[in-house]
This record gives sequence, C-alpha cells and structure tokens, in this order.
Amino acid sequence: MQKGEAIIRRTKSICPICLARVEANIIERESKVYMDKRCNIHGNFSLFLSHHPDYYRELGEFYFSLMNKSLPQHDYIIHLTNRCELNCSICLAEANLRMAEDYPLESLREFLKGKKGYKIDLMGAEPAVRDDLPEIIRAVRKSENIAALHTNGIRIADYSYLRELKKAGLNEVHFQFDGFDDYAYERMRGKKLLAVKQKTLENLEKLNIPTDLVATIVRGINEKEMVKILHFGVEHGFVKEIFFLGCRFIGKAKDLPMEGCIMPDELIDILEEQTKGRISRQNVFNFQKLYFSLLAAFSIRKCFYIQHFLIARDKNGYLPIDKLFDLESIQGKLDRFKELKLAENKLALPYLISCLALNLASFKSLFWLNELLSFGPPFIRGFDLSRLPRKSILLGFISACDAYSFDYRIAQNCGKGAVSVELGIQDTGAIDNVLRDSLMKEQLK
Repeated sequence: MQKGEAIIRRTKSICPICLARVEANIIERESKVYMDKRCNIHGNFSLFLSHHPDYYRELGEFYFSLMNKSLPQHDYIIHLTNRCELNCSICLAEANLRMAEDYPLESLREFLKGKKGYKIDLMGAEPAVRDDLPEIIRAVRKSENIAALHTNGIRIADYSYLRELKKAGLNEVHFQFDGFDDYAYERMRGKKLLAVKQKTLENLEKLNIPTDLVATIVRGINEKEMVKILHFGVEHGFVKEIFFLGCRFIGKAKDLPMEGCIMPDELIDILEEQTKGRISRQNVFNFQKLYFSLLAAFSIRKCFYIQHFLIARDKNGYLPIDKLFDLESIQGKLDRFKELKLAENKLALPYLISCLALNLASFKSLFWLNELLSFGPPFIRGFDLSRLPRKSILLGFISACDAYSFDYRIAQNCGKGAVSVELGIQDTGAIDNVLRDSLMKEQLK
C-alpha cells in the first residue's frame, strides 16, 4: 500500500499473461479506482476502473451485499460457430481463428431439456452463417425458451431471410451497430458497413422485431456515436435496448493498444457529457440500486460491470426515468430492503413491492404508471425484449470480462453462462472468456 491509497475491496483475479489465479485489491488512488494485482512470475498489473470512487464504493457495497452468493443461471450463450463473414480487428470471439466445430443442433436440443423461460443467446462469431439457423430457432421456441439472435446483421440485410427467422419464432435481435460513421467501421470491422447496417435496421423495423443495438465503443474511434445511437433508438419503436459495450483486451482486440479499451464506468461519463446531464451519473446510481434490488428479489444473476438506466419516449424525444419516478425518495427504502434481504427476512420482497406501490401511486399519468408496471413481467418470466414496455428503452453500459478485468467476486454472478463444443457448459461466461483465451494460446504455440 502506498501513502494516500485505500482498499475498497479485496478479491481474486488472474494474471493477464499466464492466467494463474492471483490476489487482487480494488484501490482508491489519487481520486480514482484501480484494480491492482501481482503475479509472482510476471509482476504487477494495474487496471483503471473509475474516476468516481464514491460512486464505485457505494454501489459496490450495495451490490455485493445483495449478490453475496452465486444465484442460478437462466441465460446461456450458445457458441454456434467460430465462422464469420468478417475479420474484425476487435472481435472478442476470435472469428475464423480457432479450429472449432460448429455446435451440433442435437446437442442444443439435449441442453434445452428441462429448461423453460431461459434466455438462449444464439451467438458465434456469426450465427447466421449456419444454414440451419431457422431450425435452431424453432428448437429453442419449441422448448418454450427465448430465442435471442446476436448478429453483425449482414445476413439479415436480406429481408426474406429475416422474415424466415421471424416465422421460425425469433424473439429478439441483438444487433452489432457501432454508429453512423463508415470510418469507424473501417477501423473496427475492416470495411465500410454502414449501408448494409442501415438496410438491416430497415428490415428489423418493417418486421417489428424487438431489437437491442449493441455498440462496441473504442476510445478515439467512435465515442461520438453514442448520442447518435441513443437518438436513433428513441425515434424508432422497435429498439428496446441500447447497450454500449466498452472494447476490452480480449480476442483479436489484444492486438490493439490497451489504451483503446474502456470500462463501463467511463461510458456513463461520456453519455452524461453528450446528453448535457439529462442522463446523469447520480440518476444512473439511483436507478441501478433499484435494478439490483429487483434482480436480488427475483434471484436473477447480473454482473456488477453492467450498469443500467431507463428512458421513456415522449413527444419531445425522451424522458429519463427520474422525470417519471421519484428515484431519490426510494433510496432509503432500498437500503432497508437490503438489510431485510441480508437477514433472510421473508418480508423483504413484500416490503420492496409495497414501497414501489406507494411510490407508483403518486403518478399523475396512468399511461406512464402502466408503462412502468409492465416492466415487471420480464423479471418473472424471462427477460424477453418483446415484453418490455412499448415506450421504454433500457440503456446498458457494459463490459466483456478479460484477463485484466476479471474479478472472481463479480464473476460468481455473471449474467450469462456459455455452451460450446470446446468447453462444454459453463455457468459463468466470464470464466468461459478466460478459458477461451487459454485455448487460443495453446493453438498458437
């Protein structure tokens, strides 16, 4: 410990070089937050996490009090293939590099047995290169689970093909969309893609498929696109979520300068500046405490590195949730819920529901009251985007865990598991990421 440093939290991590398990500390230093760790072979490592120690400390204390044990997993990434039409320089999946077989449809059917209401994330590299994707979607829906396609959008720029996927039962699409600047696509994806991306957006809107815009943000390349993506989502009702994913040091992105990587906390700063404070850090903090409370109440896993905020479309653009719901006044009640939950008091959930009901009762608009109430079913029946309120957009500031940011205390409640040919079933996607890194290193030897 150096003079002026304070330990916020102790945890375990891994060495970014050899992937050995190491002790790690979350440190406040010079009014910033870092993860410091040491490998006995490869030395010291320090990762910048946040410019806001108070925010990080207080939200972390709230989160770890509620998520103090590993909860059941109900959301799984299915690594369908390592193939892709693109060779993006920031590809987290290391597309076209690993010698991996496609995940068999029969294996998926076996995995789905006994599961109902789970989110099944159909991923690749690029799942749409699979000719049997419609049949895969039918298998997911037949098992009464949620079929979520994660795609670069190239194949579904074909309207008839996307319509076929919808007829097969596709619930939602998580669309890789990095903004409206072809320069950014050339730098990040290797070619100009804006025209095909816009065609895909048109198709998704025509077919009214609930969509999550997933924007990978690389420092110095496309931060300015964040507010443009936000405004597009507000203006188009088929967009249900917008997730800003900070580029991380994993997969092919390990060939980029480390300085290009961004943790979620910085993404909040960028959007706060670009919206001139309409989406503010304080209100993200207040909403995130409510969100973590609901997740804990219904025993839903979620990573601490995924921060959320809610906005609602209105005639003048959008309203942040704090303009519709008094987030500030409920903070003390959320702290009380945390205490009841820690004590395993059976009144914890009824208390939380009654507090929310009292606050909702103060709504002057029945329309907005109904909007917020309809946000509840996804927590109970699986997070299907089509069940989200029609006027609302859920924002996310997220990260993919890499060997630098990996934190065992956070990973124990990683919001996604993973299934693949190489690694089988992993209940924690963060660990799956690390194991994939290890596989790639072995193949390159």
